[in-house]
Amino acid sequence: MGQTAAYCSDCYNKSARTDDAAVKAAESEGKVPMTKQGTCSKCNKAATVVYYE
Repeated sequence: MGQTAAYCSDCYNKSARTDDAAVKAAESEGKVPMTKQGTCSKCNKAATVVYYE
């Protein structure tokens, strides 16, 4: 699987875990979320973002 879209912690907790199929699939496979400095793909806020690889 490639990298999922990156979300800030607010958007990750509010929508990515329920609406993003790639994030749900990664979580169900037991993959560990990773973080990096970047821009949220939902709200475009520059922050530490969460993604799965």
